Amino acid sequence: MRPSVRIRVASVDDAIELAAGERETARTPGLLRSLPEEIDDDAFSQRIALLESPGHRGRYVVAVDERDAPMGHALLEPMSLTQNSHVFRLTIVVHPGHTNRGVGRALMNDLLGWAERDQRVEKIALLVRATNSRAIHLYRSCGFVEDGRLEKVLKLADGQYIDDLSMAWHKSPK
Repeated sequence: MRPSVRIRVASVDDAIELAAGERETARTPGLLRSLPEEIDDDAFSQRIALLESPGHRGRYVVAVDERDAPMGHALLEPMSLTQNSHVFRLTIVVHPGHTNRGVGRALMNDLLGWAERDQRVEKIALLVRATNSRAIHLYRSCGFVEDGRLEKVLKLADGQYIDDLSMAWHKSPK
């Protein structure tokens, strides 16, 4: 039986736990661009505060269990320039120990529901490692399509390269 997954809006008070979850995820080579030592608690606090600030509003959510312990987090962030402000960037991280439990799907359902309701969002863009078949499957099942391939984006410690796939979701015309 899957544990209960609840989605709530992230607060600055979540920053330390979310950064810790992302650091744990980064310990698996090739999942994230960042190395664990490059992930900063203060940067998480600032990003959460920025997305909740007037005039920049995006959405930053956290998936929590029945004890309110974070299992993953995700955000939609508007592009900053006028001519691409209709595009929101997606970042999603399911924390180690919580994969294959519906956390990613719950986060995606929340963000896509929000995007459908927010008139500013016309497109959601993301980059995903070409080797991350579980994430690619989730994105495709949510209506994302491949936009392109960026070769040799990540260089691992062993000298191996990993490509990124650019994927996009387009809001249905009403």
